[in-house]
Amino acid sequence: MKFQKYRYLLFLLFITWSLPNAYAQAPAQHDSTSRYQYILKTRVLRIGVPGDYAPFAITKDDSLTGADIKLGRAIASAMGVKAVFIKTSWPKLTTDMKNDAFDIALGGISITPERAALASFSIPYHSGGKTFLCRREDSVRFSTAAAVNKPGVSLIVNRGGTNESVARALFPLATLQVYPDNIGVFNEIISGHADVMLTDDTEADLKILQYPQLCRSFPGTINKSDKALWIQKDAELVRFVNNWLQKELAAGLPQQWLKEAMLPNN
Repeated sequence: MKFQKYRYLLFLLFITWSLPNAYAQAPAQHDSTSRYQYILKTRVLRIGVPGDYAPFAITKDDSLTGADIKLGRAIASAMGVKAVFIKTSWPKLTTDMKNDAFDIALGGISITPERAALASFSIPYHSGGKTFLCRREDSVRFSTAAAVNKPGVSLIVNRGGTNESVARALFPLATLQVYPDNIGVFNEIISGHADVMLTDDTEADLKILQYPQLCRSFPGTINKSDKALWIQKDAELVRFVNNWLQKELAAGLPQQWLKEAMLPNN
């Protein structure tokens, strides 16, 4: 029995370390040391990723790509540990953070008061806001926020993220459709099942390159929405991430990774 137990533990360890591109599971912290010291000790940084939000993080052929995936791997490398990506979703993100499913989360996560009350945020690495995505023939129709906030307008968002919360707060008169994910939602607009989508300006700019039927109908943003790393509350870990991120932003690396992820073939 003891031999079988050791074989099982070795098998789990092998699986965790042999999947550098895909999602994996890792044990939660059970140690009296700081989280940062525990990460150094175990040599594993657990990173939660929804993985459906290009250009920040997207799952393709069972592999994760995007600007934030490069960011996560670079942070882990700077710590001298391995990045292990943990599957989450926008509806589950807050619950997974509460349950210590990961040490940090990324993938285009906006800073909100509700999230900041639960865990720490790094310094922002991207600034933007919400805008509108619609069919090209409807670009004039949905060129203002007031035009979207009307009865009879079908406004669509993906479930569980800030797209949904902002839509509920600012567009109560529109008919809100909540789509289960952030991948198939764009075809709902193209097919005419929805009129317009509320999403981040960065995603909108990428999607009009990928879907020529769509356009960004609002030239600016209707709010401000900074992106940052969402970090479990640990002063040492937050300090390390912020110091590292500040240097990388000064060198222009996160900006370059985002620019590369915005290319049409990515």
